[in-house]
Amino acid sequence: MIVVPSSELRNRYTELTDEYLPTGEPIYLTKNGHGHAVLLSIEEYERLSREDTVNKIRTGIQAAKEGRVKSIDEAEQYIRKELGL
Repeated sequence: MIVVPSSELRNRYTELTDEYLPTGEPIYLTKNGHGHAVLLSIEEYERLSREDTVNKIRTGIQAAKEGRVKSIDEAEQYIRKELGL
């Protein structure tokens, strides 16, 4: 794991991204000594996004199998209530 102060990113951007992003390893950026942001390659970000989407779909399928779903009418009522309509 690489941790870099965000103030160094401007001066070391090419070095850091060339060295670490091809490995799929994130670069953790700190600000005032605390975690501030994470820099990922596009490929790693897309992989994580796909994983998250697949997990959400699996969760939804499992909920449907277990009967933990709402009808369209129930969903509409819930949304209207939440929006104050």
